[in-house]
Amino acid sequence: MKQYKIIVWGLGNVGRAAIRMIQEKQSLKLVAAVDVDPKKIGRDAGEIFNFPKTGITVTDSIEEAVKLDADVVLDYTPLVRDKKGGFTPSAEDICKVLRAKKNVITTLPIYYSQATTPDLYKMINDTAKENNVSYLPTGLLPGAYASYIPIVLSGLMGRVDKITVQSGEDDQHNYSSWVKVFGYGMDPDKFPQDKLKLGIASYYVSGVYEMGERLGFKFDDMKVDHEWYTAPVDLHPIFGLVKKGTLCGHKFTMSGMVNGEVKASLIYVHKICDDVVKTPAIDNEIHIEGMPKSLDISINGMMPLDESYVTSAAPSVNVIPMVVDGKSGFLQALDLKVVTPLR
Repeated sequence: MKQYKIIVWGLGNVGRAAIRMIQEKQSLKLVAAVDVDPKKIGRDAGEIFNFPKTGITVTDSIEEAVKLDADVVLDYTPLVRDKKGGFTPSAEDICKVLRAKKNVITTLPIYYSQATTPDLYKMINDTAKENNVSYLPTGLLPGAYASYIPIVLSGLMGRVDKITVQSGEDDQHNYSSWVKVFGYGMDPDKFPQDKLKLGIASYYVSGVYEMGERLGFKFDDMKVDHEWYTAPVDLHPIFGLVKKGTLCGHKFTMSGMVNGEVKASLIYVHKICDDVVKTPAIDNEIHIEGMPKSLDISINGMMPLDESYVTSAAPSVNVIPMVVDGKSGFLQALDLKVVTPLR
């Protein structure tokens, strides 16, 4: 069995899930782990998560890590935006790794960029091809749940007229620093709702564009709606008290339009304490209209509170052989062989 050598860059929630997967797979070998957290640097990459020791000490230098003999870098670093909200800083970091002649797989939303940010697509695609390596963005969202799974399911249809993907997450046990962007516990009238709407849309909308283009819809408009919700009672997420009347949830709807008609939509909910507050509902459902009249799929357990990041890490880990052994350039998961679990 061929064994692939892996560098994990970013040891947060997704990196944690990836480290465990790598330890369990005969076909994978961890050769480096990189993070900037002083509490993790200098410690064993498995031990920091109470996993068995890996024999790999966490470093803070991706520059040194990519000098090692490795097949791929799994990039789970936080998204870095420029002053205009664009993803250029993260794209530039990706290109640095590609120039070191390492393949890159990432859960960052620099995804289907030929439709959303063609300049970044060209920069990454050109850099990867010049260095005979590959770049693949894939995770859960954007990625496996929007748009990989919906498009595969669309193959059951004789004709697709409209597709709607719904999902969401309960952030009550999420200690990631980015959770603060949702303003849980803040006065809704003082919170920058429009800024959040634009930021979330830029993160998720690439999946809508891919679904549309894969299904042959030529969008002439992209509509983004945002609804926010307040706590009906005091709530107690892991990061502190959220008082009654303050922000406790958001619902974002991103819809690709053709002649004023919705053709492809992603509805995503961010909220806290779903066990106490049921609105807005977190529904993991895919609805496809056409011929036959409709196809409806529900996926339960996709983001359990205790291990919600496994399904983000798994698509990026299981695809490693296809990326390493495939063609160079900016890749899309739907253009590869079917992603199946590694041994």
